[in-house]
Amino acid sequence: MQPSVACANCGAPMEGEYCGSCGQRRFRPEDRRLAALLRDGFDALTDLDGRLWRSLRALMLQPGRIARDWSDGRRAYWISPIRLFLLANLLYFLAPVVSDLDLPLHNQVRGEAYRQLVPEWCAEPGNAPVCAWPGQFHSRLTEPAFLHALAIERSAAAARGERFDGAGFEQRYNAQSAAIGKLLVIVHVPFVALMLWLATRLKPPRRYYAEHFVVALGLVSFILVLMPLVKPLLWLAMLAHRGLGLPGGYIGALFGYASLAVVLVHFALACRRCYGGGPARAATLGLLAFLALGLASLFVYRPLQFLLALWTM
Repeated sequence: MQPSVACANCGAPMEGEYCGSCGQRRFRPEDRRLAALLRDGFDALTDLDGRLWRSLRALMLQPGRIARDWSDGRRAYWISPIRLFLLANLLYFLAPVVSDLDLPLHNQVRGEAYRQLVPEWCAEPGNAPVCAWPGQFHSRLTEPAFLHALAIERSAAAARGERFDGAGFEQRYNAQSAAIGKLLVIVHVPFVALMLWLATRLKPPRRYYAEHFVVALGLVSFILVLMPLVKPLLWLAMLAHRGLGLPGGYIGALFGYASLAVVLVHFALACRRCYGGGPARAATLGLLAFLALGLASLFVYRPLQFLLALWTM
């Protein structure tokens, strides 16, 4: 077999290595082999000038650049904002991250309801603060669903002639909640975009909601990539804190405040690049975007995560 003179993808005549119509490389018989597939994958992962790594670098080190270029029509240089978000979400999904997005059962229900799950554990004096937790904003509204699931589990255990395992129920919930929570991160994006739209709609130029959505995708993607990077650094700091003579809680708080500062600065720089204006306006927009992220987490993400985890465990 000889290399085709027409593009195998679109059928257009080819005069060089790449098709002038669709851009696909000239197809050869050896391209069917496994070695070619592996070579393409290796090239994509190791090509530091490729769109994948270029987009990741810009996401972390050039706040708002991808969103600004997307809005201005310069799109071929980057992977799409949606694909970049999905990649960031995949990295976050695979990373053993414990964050505000990963809430255990005792943090999602009121202590009064939690005591019905593990009464013996709550009877111990040292566990009193956890079992007195007032709950989340949604806890009173979603508590009937939790008690219903608990009753079903107790009935099923009794029907099998077994003792109900409250700790096992909690472990299964926590595992399911962590997986579902990582898939639900995208629910924050529309609310951040809405806040940016409301905050900038009175100042020209007028922008489509989709443009704010792309900015919000970049902001949330940055957090998803940042979290897996911060956790190993925190572990290393916790290992070294004994030599520094500092308590472990101090190190954790220090990393928490430092991470918050990095996120706020990144949000402000991204808003300045995308919306213009001075530092004060950029800082205000960044703070409003972060506020929208927090409100969406409290009033939308957490109840959804809780209910879906209960229904699917």
